[in-house]
Amino acid sequence: MPEAILSDYFYGDESEQFVFFKIPRQLITDPKFKHVSTDAKLLYGMLLDRMSLSAKHGWYDDTGCVYIYYTVDEICGDMVCGRDKAMKLLAELDNKKGIGLIERVRQGLGRPSKIYVKRFTTRKAPPKPTSPPPEPFAPISEVDFSDVQKSENPTSKGRKNPRQEVEEIDPSYTKRIQTDFIQPYPSISPRQPPEGPMGMDRYEQREIIKENIGYEQLQREIPFDDVESLLELIVDVICSTAATMRIGGEVLPAETVKRRFQQLDGEHIRYVVESMRQTTTKINNIRAYLLTALYNAPVTIGPYYTAAVRHDFG
Repeated sequence: MPEAILSDYFYGDESEQFVFFKIPRQLITDPKFKHVSTDAKLLYGMLLDRMSLSAKHGWYDDTGCVYIYYTVDEICGDMVCGRDKAMKLLAELDNKKGIGLIERVRQGLGRPSKIYVKRFTTRKAPPKPTSPPPEPFAPISEVDFSDVQKSENPTSKGRKNPRQEVEEIDPSYTKRIQTDFIQPYPSISPRQPPEGPMGMDRYEQREIIKENIGYEQLQREIPFDDVESLLELIVDVICSTAATMRIGGEVLPAETVKRRFQQLDGEHIRYVVESMRQTTTKINNIRAYLLTALYNAPVTIGPYYTAAVRHDFG
């Protein structure tokens, strides 16, 4: 017998080499998942790995369903990708735009979404044979009638009919075929996904807006409070569930206002901040003033700078 050799100690993060992300085989082999990108499949395995943290941290909702937290920033860091790609991968997996392997529930107030990771199956009916051979008749040599009361008098009455629940213990196979191959995690009860504004939660909307306006660059040019206040105001508008909004004393459809606010970029923010600095009149309702300034920015920024240039050059 060969002698057992004891290895050296583990140093640093060497123990991590024996920790693996598990990706279900069906995600790779089943044709239903062929359109799902390899990165999205890897992300699903990483989300499954995080399920072990739920019990440790007590991440269960009121119905006992397990959920996890995995922010867009964390995904960007772990997968070494940009914010747009991380959100695209989440969209591939979610139950609104993608395959339905996860469900994201927004919490609002800038908090990250809860993520419910779902398990799945792809049960398929086997192909029917073209000409099934007839089963040969074979007499039953021995049958157990232990449940029949024995009598000296012969009778033609058969056994008592079995109970209904016994008859249905093996239902038709066609009833067992799943039309929807995505099955929820066992601890998650089926429910309708919540509908959020624009199909995303506040946290995700905030990240998109930060990207659109060049948030980090603005922080280096403009005082933090000004940038943060305008950012939150834009998020409030886009995530609002109101049917109408008052802008400049006029009531407008909310969708019209949201579309205008989605056009805002870093130049519009600089323009609004600069306009605020040059304003000498007293502003009684600063929120209403900023809403109007932001709404009008995409259509007034051009004439404003054109007039400034003409003024500078006489």
